[in-house]
Amino acid sequence: MSRLPLQGVRVLEFASIIAGPYCSYMLTLLGAETIKIERPSQGDWMRAQGGDAALAAAGLGSAFLSCNAGKRSVALNLKDPRGVKIAREIAAGVDVMIENWRPGTAKRLGVSFDDIKAVNPRIVYCSISGFGQDGPMAERPAYDHIIQAVSGIMSVTGTPETAPSRTGPPLVDYLTGLSAALAVVAALRERDRSGEAQHVDVGMLDCAVAGMSSIVSGHVNGGIPAAPIGNAAASGSPSSGMFSTRTSPLAVVANTEAQHAALCRVLELSELLTDSRFRQPAVRKQNQDALRALIAARLSERPAIEWEGLLAAAGVPCGAVRSVPELLEEQQVAARDLFRRIELPQQGRDAALSTAGFKLNGRRVAPERAPPLLAADNESVLSELGYDASQRQALRDDGVW
Repeated sequence: MSRLPLQGVRVLEFASIIAGPYCSYMLTLLGAETIKIERPSQGDWMRAQGGDAALAAAGLGSAFLSCNAGKRSVALNLKDPRGVKIAREIAAGVDVMIENWRPGTAKRLGVSFDDIKAVNPRIVYCSISGFGQDGPMAERPAYDHIIQAVSGIMSVTGTPETAPSRTGPPLVDYLTGLSAALAVVAALRERDRSGEAQHVDVGMLDCAVAGMSSIVSGHVNGGIPAAPIGNAAASGSPSSGMFSTRTSPLAVVANTEAQHAALCRVLELSELLTDSRFRQPAVRKQNQDALRALIAARLSERPAIEWEGLLAAAGVPCGAVRSVPELLEEQQVAARDLFRRIELPQQGRDAALSTAGFKLNGRRVAPERAPPLLAADNESVLSELGYDASQRQALRDDGVW
């Protein structure tokens, strides 16, 4: 097996839910060794979430499975000075530390950037929070749903009648995790160049606003109202958007003249290309209701998946709306290895775990080990730190882990 880019990098994670764990998950998939610090007895809140009761009871809820594969788990009580001491000892030997507490919490616990820098002057310390480490909203708690509301994402999601709406998946969490992973890799590069510790400050609101760049730019620089447009195409092209078919809806993009012409020909509506109402883009837009009615009427004659094949072959970007089960049946998903089945030894079954959204030199970046049970690695990690069996047992008896 070829060497992964981050092999040799050690990561210490103090994070729960999605954004922080997804950041370290990306680093883990790229070869880093990640030690996840969790609360004794409870662990990451996501361990108990998900539809499978047996997995949730075992602390391997489906939500937890999605972004914790390949990590090691250490349970530590950071309210006990001995737990903080152990955390600092682990931190002294890692390259990266990730935390997603509210600003001020790490300092109160004794594991702030300055605390860790004192024991590890080359640390890359990544702080993930709802609103960043400064500003008037910095100390507020936040989750994906909250940031979607505050950032304006919900205000432009849905139709004028249904907005505000949240996106189905917690996309801000994932965008934040990806942004944090990119920032950590950049900080590692700078640390290696300068030899100095780096503090990465990632705000979920910052990442959400960055993800709204085209809409914000349109408002600020182009005077375009930021408003919900439902399933209409962002381009405003009347021959783009969502159309009903005999089965499921079909998303179509025909923004360019070549795409519009190909769409008309596939639909056997070539007469629209010479119709004075639709010949020029500006006039076409003035008559968009009539144009869309003609396109919709033709599309309603066949199933969406059939139109998808015909239009895609003609160079018209399109896609039939699929349910999650339908997506998972697609040969493209299997061909691109978007999920990797990993054995869960204690459960006597396997689980489908998501891979990274890219390949490196033709190789899919994917998990190779199952997510850990809570505290599964306390013995081994404490042993590596020099704690003997009697010391480890005493710490356990005292509730430090």
